[in-house]
Amino acid sequence: MRLQTVFLITIFFLSVAAFPVQAQFVHTYVDTDSLRVGDVFIYTIVFDGEYDSIGFPSEDDFEDELDVLSRHRYQLTSRRDSLVFTLQFFGTDDFTIGRKAITLSSAGLDSTLYTVPVPLFFKTTLAEGDDEFRPIKPIFAFARNWWPVLLLILILLIAAYLLYRWYLNREPEKQEVPIRLPDPFKNPLDELKHVISRLPHVNTLNTREDYETYYIKLGDSIRFYLKRVYNFPAMEMTTREINESLQKELAPSEIISITRKVLNEADLVKFANFHPDTDQAKSVLQKAKDFIETATVVNYEQIRYMKYKYETEHGIVNTSTQPVIASSKQT
Repeated sequence: MRLQTVFLITIFFLSVAAFPVQAQFVHTYVDTDSLRVGDVFIYTIVFDGEYDSIGFPSEDDFEDELDVLSRHRYQLTSRRDSLVFTLQFFGTDDFTIGRKAITLSSAGLDSTLYTVPVPLFFKTTLAEGDDEFRPIKPIFAFARNWWPVLLLILILLIAAYLLYRWYLNREPEKQEVPIRLPDPFKNPLDELKHVISRLPHVNTLNTREDYETYYIKLGDSIRFYLKRVYNFPAMEMTTREINESLQKELAPSEIISITRKVLNEADLVKFANFHPDTDQAKSVLQKAKDFIETATVVNYEQIRYMKYKYETEHGIVNTSTQPVIASSKQT
């Protein structure tokens, strides 16, 4: 009986060994564990295993706090494939890169593997002991003498009464009210081009204050354009709120992408004590010019309808002879 048991166990292990197991693994690497605003780092995904075809995450799969600068794929062997992302961080707190899906096709079967979340810690850009950004001391209240204020109010009331009596007794003067013609329609795209053209040349920017003024004017000009064309308060909104509003308005993806990149760089200079150089200033100016070229095409009908509506409301055109132009959002 014991020999029979040993024989069955031996046959079982031999049968298992006859069928090789093909394992599939996903590894995730980053070259840092803590970041400041504007830091660039490397995020790598490595896959080990057999497959017929593989699909890695795209740029749109990353969180809003990350901007994808580049991506490169490397296939070392038939069983090892990797994708290397160069990312720039725009967050203001501890952050975790979420799971990313990797789709596989092997022997006619489709499957999905996921990377593990990667936590990153936020490092402030304020130097220890820097009092420039420390909380302001409380304001102390001082006792006031109210008699001069009351006397001034009394004098103003008497002066107002005398002025009122004079106004009632004066002889009215006949004046012809001039007819003021309405101002012509201001094309938001022309206004944006005008502001961009009047920016100082990047070679004349020397101090940090020069760069900050340059970036703020450039970012505010795009915010004002979005406010007029898409009709939301872009001047008072954060970059993330503007991005969400553009998505709700079904703005073209090119407008959303360029807007996010330009405003993110402007926010770095304005709020994160970031010091750009001449090449970075030239780069952000080129992005603004790309924004103008894109907006000229995708917002053409919207601006045309805005002009027609303005001229109709101000009596510049005759509504009975002008065709009604339907307003349509670009997709």
